[in-house]
Amino acid sequence: MKYDEYDLWVSENAYGRVREVLELMEEYGGARAIYESSRFPKWKREINRFSGAMEAAEKNGIGICGIYDEDYPDMLRYIDDPPYILYYKGRLPVENKGMCSVVGSRKATGYGRTMAYDIGKILGSHGVTVVSGMALGADACAHRGCIDGGGITAAVLGSGADLCTPLSNLKLRDKIIDSGGCIISEFTPGTPGYAANYPRRNRIISGMSESLIVVEADNKSGTSITANLALEQGRDVYALPGNINSVMSRGTNRLIKEGAVPLISLEDLLEEIVPDQPENRKCMRELSDDEYDVIEYVSSRGSVSVNELCENFVKTVNDISVILTVLEMKGCILNENGKIIIAK
Repeated sequence: MKYDEYDLWVSENAYGRVREVLELMEEYGGARAIYESSRFPKWKREINRFSGAMEAAEKNGIGICGIYDEDYPDMLRYIDDPPYILYYKGRLPVENKGMCSVVGSRKATGYGRTMAYDIGKILGSHGVTVVSGMALGADACAHRGCIDGGGITAAVLGSGADLCTPLSNLKLRDKIIDSGGCIISEFTPGTPGYAANYPRRNRIISGMSESLIVVEADNKSGTSITANLALEQGRDVYALPGNINSVMSRGTNRLIKEGAVPLISLEDLLEEIVPDQPENRKCMRELSDDEYDVIEYVSSRGSVSVNELCENFVKTVNDISVILTVLEMKGCILNENGKIIIAK
């Protein structure tokens, strides 16, 4: 669908009443008709700013995706107050392998940063897209872990998608895009990361995924707000138990007390968040390092050719064929018309 400055104007202003506005757009015949009707006189009306935003999006390689578009994140489409328009840089995630949001404190402890990284890596290595906010601390660690696990990750910003907030995560932003992930924002290009934007941003983080994992959080924090939004949206919420004397564990321990699922081991993570993954757990425990690496690679891509495996692992066709034969005998993979897939 093609969008213009009037669609961007609607998206910027409709927060909190998107469903009502979408109905009015059908009634009036589009975004421009609503603008010209003065149906919402208190809305900001500098339409020229949104013309400039269209130009900025094109200049910075930012895509525009609306709620009626096929590639709009499907779970997000059905929350109470979905964004009308998303701006994105990179590739929007494919949802058929599952998505999980991972959030935590900007002031995460060493334990919290390590766990966020490990959680992101395990999810990424099993083909689950990790969604987070690219903030300092736990969020950044979850993104990095997912990338290092060969996975795809999406970062939802509280600023325009052309900006990097915080600026210190510039290299991380580029790695997210280069590894096949994306940067997502509801805000027009050029919008600074105002504090008021983040609660609005948080409903997107929780709304995009089936599940939310909270690594560390104080009781009154943006992370706790995201968890509450996830519960309101009907998402499964998991929380990492922590030291009862730690400020950074107050929020997660409270969530567990109120019904969140405690995440007490990384094995639980696989069974809870990735219950339908095709790998046989017994098979996975009996793999050699080379066999395990091949399984992880195939899992992250869905299907691969023998040549692709040879190129990725810098091995001969004969070496890869031996590994594949053993994996097939163990019931871990199938060879379907030259394509290697995980056995179901």
